[in-house]
Amino acid sequence: MIYPGENLVIGQIGNIFTVVAFAGSFLSMVAYFMAEKTQDEGYLRLGRIGFLTHSLAVVGMVSTLFFMIFNQYFEYHYIWQHSNTEMPMKYIFSCFWEGIEGSFMIWTFWHVILGLILYRSVREWEAPVMSVISAVQFFMLSMLLGVVFFDYKLGSNPFTMLLREHPDFSALPIFENPNYTDAIDGRGLNPLLQNYWMVIHPPFVLFGYATAIIPFAYAIAGLLRKQFIEWVKPALSWTFFGIGVLGIGVLMGGAWAYESLSFGGFWAWDPVENASLVPWLTMVGAGHLMLIQRKKGVSVFSLFLLTTITFCLVQYASFLTKSGVLGDTSVHSFTDLGMTGQLVVSLLFFCFLSIYLIAVNFKKFPSQESEESITSREFWMFVSSLIMFVAAFIISFSTSFPVINKLFGTNLATSGERIDYYNQWITPFAIITALLLAIGQFLKYTKTDMKMFWKNLAISGLVSATITISIAIIMEMRNPIYISLLFTSSLAATSNTAYWILFLKGKMKAASASIAHIGFGLLLLGVLISTTQSEVISSNTSLYDISVLGDDFSNNENILLMQDDTLIMGDFFVSYRGKKEEDNFIHYEVEYMQPNKEGKLEKQFTLYPFLQLNPRMGNVAEPYTKHYLHKDIYTHISYAELEDRDEKATSEEHSIGIGDTIFTKTSFMIFDSLDRKATEKFTGIGANDLAIGAHFTLYDVNTQAHELTPLFVLQNREFPMTVSDSIPEAGIRLSFEGIDPEKESFNFRVVEEAPKFNDFIVMKAIVFPGINILWIGCIIMGLGSFLAVWQRIRRK
Repeated sequence: MIYPGENLVIGQIGNIFTVVAFAGSFLSMVAYFMAEKTQDEGYLRLGRIGFLTHSLAVVGMVSTLFFMIFNQYFEYHYIWQHSNTEMPMKYIFSCFWEGIEGSFMIWTFWHVILGLILYRSVREWEAPVMSVISAVQFFMLSMLLGVVFFDYKLGSNPFTMLLREHPDFSALPIFENPNYTDAIDGRGLNPLLQNYWMVIHPPFVLFGYATAIIPFAYAIAGLLRKQFIEWVKPALSWTFFGIGVLGIGVLMGGAWAYESLSFGGFWAWDPVENASLVPWLTMVGAGHLMLIQRKKGVSVFSLFLLTTITFCLVQYASFLTKSGVLGDTSVHSFTDLGMTGQLVVSLLFFCFLSIYLIAVNFKKFPSQESEESITSREFWMFVSSLIMFVAAFIISFSTSFPVINKLFGTNLATSGERIDYYNQWITPFAIITALLLAIGQFLKYTKTDMKMFWKNLAISGLVSATITISIAIIMEMRNPIYISLLFTSSLAATSNTAYWILFLKGKMKAASASIAHIGFGLLLLGVLISTTQSEVISSNTSLYDISVLGDDFSNNENILLMQDDTLIMGDFFVSYRGKKEEDNFIHYEVEYMQPNKEGKLEKQFTLYPFLQLNPRMGNVAEPYTKHYLHKDIYTHISYAELEDRDEKATSEEHSIGIGDTIFTKTSFMIFDSLDRKATEKFTGIGANDLAIGAHFTLYDVNTQAHELTPLFVLQNREFPMTVSDSIPEAGIRLSFEGIDPEKESFNFRVVEEAPKFNDFIVMKAIVFPGINILWIGCIIMGLGSFLAVWQRIRRK
């Protein structure tokens, strides 16, 4: 069948770019390797041609996929899966890298950008370094080929997989229509990802991942050439550039979770979060070992280990997030597209390459000229790098439990309280790291005069002790572990500030390390205060039990707000004022008030937590936060009725005995007794009529009691009729329909009017004190990292 609406040419163009990019990487890899081996200029020129061809093809490949998403070619499965006509166009970039294929594509693009910069600046290291980069590109491009060899599909190609050819859709009757493209719309972007953070966070993290390739390539080049020290100098600036980029990318993820996801905080130790944090830790360790190597010899084995393992951990992070192995343990991992085998091969290749080259050269590594003094700066920098490595191992090991379980059939699992589990393990490492950051700047290379060291550190120690005691008293902090971290993180910030002011005279020329360490100390301080002192203020003060909504709803952590009711919540009185729908969003207006001097409530501010509606993928609650200088009030919707109830009046018959209960939608009533003298008590009944009354007690939704007495009447003691009774405010009318002597029961009819429900929401609110200390620390640490790179570039 011919499908005239399909745009097949653009897919063929994209596929050609993919094949050319793959071939170019292979040519560049082989040619550069031969150039290094033979020192032949011809191979070097061929390697350059191969890499430039590869680079142009990658740019063409990326541009083509953007063009297809922008023009909404839903006949392609990738475009259908990640885009639709209702999605705002500002999220077009998010559609690109939401899928595995797009994330690999943007990753290879960053490698191309970095490779082109190196191509012009790497000079005598060009052949081995560019060969390694091309090899990485070769493996990554294989993930996008989508070709089949002997029933095995190599990669997934977004340019060749049409929707009608996909196994999950090929049998659908819609494809019997030649013009099916006019009748389809895409599935759309995951609602969790329809946020501006999704536009900037993933590519930034992938850029951070990409930077790890440069120190790795230099390390492999050094091992190949047996130049075990010389590679450090050109790799140093790139390493700290990677520390800055990947660190900011990780922190962006925390900001995204805090601002846009209902994690209830900025970090949840999610496996995908861990996958990006772990290589950053080892990269920091590698960078500090490189600094030691510039000043004094260091363990070459440790230097190669941390540098190569950083790249291997980046590869491992790719495996964890893209193989589907974390599908049950992470909220934002990819599903398996059949690439697991390729991901494992790529990971093992570079791991074994590193292990092999380190092993064969181990005996040739230069030894240190002398033992490091315990009072030297390089000794404690080495210790801090080791601590980073151990912390990275612990996090990586726990994150890998799903992989271990799958490989060995075990049943390892972290505690159900994942955050507490990781905090328990990592907090001691944070304390030691902060302490080392505090003392490091006052230590000298080779050996330190300890009297001068303690003198220089005394003022900072005194200030930090004062800060620690003050905060501990004000916040009633009693945990010795937390107090220790409070002191060391304060000391890290104050001592590096003192060093910058007193020793560097406030100059920026050599202040990059001090600034980065100040930022890290503030970051740890902000994390400690905001997490340990956070308080859930939304305990339920309404008359309704929230736990009936499900096990996830606790009265201690959620408050039910009926529209226009005012309840106490923490230091505020809160009132839900209503909701407003805009496109796929429902915004809930929650007013916060406090009493003034006269005792009257005055509005302080209004928050608008909202729900993003997505009938295909599920609705998502997104938080809204009130920012103060010293704290944040963070809120999100836990439960809300999305549709107005359209109930109709009901009429039901009941046959019951005295003492039985009738239940309605909004109330219940108890049959108390019969009144056999109703003829005497009620007017309108003739002398020949016989009447019996039924006494009921009705309890409404507010547990208020009401009396009901319907009558059963025999006119002239022969013709039956009923005199109903009603409670208008409860919407109930009750009729006494008759008596069944054989069953000794009484028949009643209950008519219930459409109940009038007040709109309500269930909301969670958390106070995070000192959260801005964390964000300020993030900014300062990033500035320090990039300042270090800039200073080295200027010197170079």
